[in-house]
Amino acid sequence: MRLALFVPLALLAATPALAQTSRDYPVDGFRAVELRGPQRVTVRVGGAFAVRASGTAAALADLDIRRDGDRLVIRRTRQGWLDKRDIAQVEVTLPAIERASVSGSGDMNVDRVNTPRFAAAVAGSGDLRIGSLATRDAALSVSGSGDLWVSGRADAAQMSVTGSGDLHGDQLTLTRAQASVTGSGDLRAQVHGNAQVSLIGSGDIDLGAGARCTISKMGSGSVRCG
Repeated sequence: MRLALFVPLALLAATPALAQTSRDYPVDGFRAVELRGPQRVTVRVGGAFAVRASGTAAALADLDIRRDGDRLVIRRTRQGWLDKRDIAQVEVTLPAIERASVSGSGDMNVDRVNTPRFAAAVAGSGDLRIGSLATRDAALSVSGSGDLWVSGRADAAQMSVTGSGDLHGDQLTLTRAQASVTGSGDLRAQVHGNAQVSLIGSGDIDLGAGARCTISKMGSGSVRCG
């Protein structure tokens, strides 16, 4: 009988700590979203400014969201070990986005981009996904072991991978490009025009059958153009 009573009481005691809550942040006027922590961020483009975080009480207590110039910065308030159950989910809405970046182990998803210029960067082990890109000039970079996924179109792009991460542009169509890989990471895109390519290391670059490339290569990696 004692065991039968103990289990429900233990579950009840744990419930408040794991209860989900949410908080709205009165932040506006930013054109870039910068994730510096382990949080999971969803960015929706095309509406009025809104920022909401959800998670456990511990997750929200460990969350710092603020505007720094034209950037919305999302990060932890403390350092050290963090239980996976205490990683906050953040939803961001803004009229237009010009830059998105992830540094650390977090993940960010941006549904669409429609600006003359756009920059996306991953530094660390996190992931960044750009669902639909429409821009003239794109700057796309990966540094570390994280991944960057980009779909859509751009007139020109400067793309770089340093480390073991990958830049997935299988669904990204470009008119011209500069592409560089240093390390073991891979870079892929669909270029229909001229491209300058630099490869140092064991990584691979694939710019598709329509690319006309000028290639500088050192190492065991491979380059596919045309």
